[in-house]
Amino acid sequence: MSTATITGDIAHIVAFADSGPRADKSVDMKQKNSFENLLLLCAACHRLVDGQPEEYPNEVLFAMKRDHLAWVDRNLESEMADIKFPELEVVCSRIISSELANSTPYIALPPPEKITHNQLGPSSAKKITMGLMQAPLVAGYIEKMITHVDPDFPARLIAGFRVEYDKHFHNGVRGDGLFALLELFAAGRGADFDRHAAGLAVLAHLFQMCDIFETTSA
Repeated sequence: MSTATITGDIAHIVAFADSGPRADKSVDMKQKNSFENLLLLCAACHRLVDGQPEEYPNEVLFAMKRDHLAWVDRNLESEMADIKFPELEVVCSRIISSELANSTPYIALPPPEKITHNQLGPSSAKKITMGLMQAPLVAGYIEKMITHVDPDFPARLIAGFRVEYDKHFHNGVRGDGLFALLELFAAGRGADFDRHAAGLAVLAHLFQMCDIFETTSA
């Protein structure tokens, strides 16, 4: 079995080190490692932007990130309306085939309250709102699976997400960064926008309906 090859670098816009390119000593370490300050670049582009900070200052890289996120949102929103059961089946089947953690019960919590409690920013909140456009379809798919295929399907689906969530949570990832990793997990690496939209719809529905993210204070 071949091993995966990582081709992307996580780059800091404001430099991680005070001596690095685009350094700003007024920015604390938490802000430097926040989702808003990170870019995913190929290795060559990472060397380019760090090697030419005068050509790629902070404001240019922040603008590049905003433009890219806006492009992703436009494509996801376009595909979200066209999700059908086959896309949900592919997403859900892959998730429940992963290593399972102990399942958790359904715990309903209003999304705005849960968004605040989990320190999610406007970008994640927008993704959740977008995904909930298809909440009835996801609920219908899950009900179909319960009735006709597997009564334990919801618990297995939640458990698949929970394994991924716990892995990153225990590594100290929080907020938008954690949501972005769960979004990537739901879509699958290299997914087209239709699969990405389906994964986001499942994640948003379960975010609302069950205890994947934190629901109570520690």
